[in-house]
Amino acid sequence: MPHEEIYEVLYTEPAARDRDRLDPVRRAAFDKAVEILARDPYTEVSRSIGVGDQDREIRLTSQIVAEYMVSRGRLLLVMLRIFDDADILLPEEG
Repeated sequence: MPHEEIYEVLYTEPAARDRDRLDPVRRAAFDKAVEILARDPYTEVSRSIGVGDQDREIRLTSQIVAEYMVSRGRLLLVMLRIFDDADILLPEEG
């Protein structure tokens, strides 16, 4: 069985604060998404946001976007943007 590299996940203080404020359901989804990201931080659903390829952005869940950096086997979550359906000025009609 081939060895699968899993990146060490680290957080900036603001990102950790935002993570810790998530309700239990969102936190479970967030943790699962980060676990998947740690296996492939260059997944095709992420995109580069800097000059190099190491600064990236990804939508982890339908309501959480993360900016992160990848370097030397580490994945640093720099910033989280958390959306709430209650914050919508003009909801989409179905």
